[in-house]
Amino acid sequence: MGGVVTAAGSGVVTWQGETISYLLVRMRSRKRMSLRVDEQGVLQVRVPWRVTVGQAEQFVGEHAPWILQQLQMRQTRTGKPALQEGGMLPFLDGFLHLHYGTEQIRPLFREGDRLWVAERYRTLPTLTDLLEQWYRRQAHPYLSARLETWSTLMGVPFVRLTVRSQKSRWGSCSARKTISLNWRLMCLPTRLGDYVLVHELCHLRHMNHSPEFWAMVARFVPDYLTCRRQLRLFSSPW
Repeated sequence: MGGVVTAAGSGVVTWQGETISYLLVRMRSRKRMSLRVDEQGVLQVRVPWRVTVGQAEQFVGEHAPWILQQLQMRQTRTGKPALQEGGMLPFLDGFLHLHYGTEQIRPLFREGDRLWVAERYRTLPTLTDLLEQWYRRQAHPYLSARLETWSTLMGVPFVRLTVRSQKSRWGSCSARKTISLNWRLMCLPTRLGDYVLVHELCHLRHMNHSPEFWAMVARFVPDYLTCRRQLRLFSSPW
């Protein structure tokens, strides 16, 4: 019985002229606050038992950009996320609008902020496999360039980059100075993606999470604690 105790009420937070409605859910076993947009498009703010409404609303305000993105993606959602015609797929600091072409020859191509998929690939899981392949192709050159930039800035060389599909990790590194990054970083805002890159490069100097490691991270990403919290809110885009 350590789960949800009560839906403590609902409220509204205004952020830069945007109105965000939420349902406050208190949980006895919870140790930190979290956000979840359910399949009905309702924002649930899940909090430890003693968290005040004011603290919960401050938390909502801190994560308002992500919340608004999620709500926008779920406005017309039925079943799977944003994979219907006109659906929105996260891509770095913006979105790509998904469209299906009935006479399209190429399986998938990008045209500005539109991602065109041939109608014959619309069925799951073929569609998600196709999308993952495309994101992975974008990931390697982009992440390689960003990693080189941070490596030079930090004075921390690496030997090799691999792009993988880790289920529960954004990145990792090895003693041989190989850095592995998740292709899903292409679905994150660049600020959060850069934090992951800095985190892994710092591990090449400190293969642990010691105070020295976090001090190095803080030199290059002063708001790393905020980045860590926000990363927990992101999951696979479909």
